[in-house]
Amino acid sequence: MPHISREQLLTCLEEDWRNYPVRFLRLGAAAQKEFLQIQGYETFGGLLGHITAWWQEGVSSIQKIRREPDVKFADYDVDAFNARAVKKWAGINEGEGIQRFETQRKTMLELINTLADAELDLKRINERLFLEIIEHWEEHKLD
Repeated sequence: MPHISREQLLTCLEEDWRNYPVRFLRLGAAAQKEFLQIQGYETFGGLLGHITAWWQEGVSSIQKIRREPDVKFADYDVDAFNARAVKKWAGINEGEGIQRFETQRKTMLELINTLADAELDLKRINERLFLEIIEHWEEHKLD
C-alpha cells in the first residue's frame, strides 16, 4: 500500500469527495439508476450511508490509534458492516443523507489537519486514511 501525503488526502476530500453529491445529482435519472446498480446500491442515500459509515469508523479507529498506537481491532465483516450502514440510512431522505455525508467529510478534513506529521506517518494511520479516502474514491468515483 503506498504512503499517502497529507496533500493527497486533502485534495481528494476537497476536490473529489466534496463534489460527489452534486456530480451524482447532475446525472440524468437513467444514468443515476445505472450507476447505483453498478455500485450495488438501491439508492444514493444507501451509497452515501456506506461511505459515511466507513469514514466514521475510520475516524474512530484513528483516534484510538493516536491514544494507543498498539491497539488491536477485531477483523471486519465487511458485508455485515455495509448492510448495517445501508439499513441505518434506509429512512433518511437524500437531502439529509447529503448533509450527513458533508458533515463527516469535514470531520475527515479536520482529523487530517490535526494529525501531527509523525502520526500521519504511522503506517496504521496512513494506511487507514488511504483505504477510507483514496481507495474508497476509486471504488465509488463518478467518471
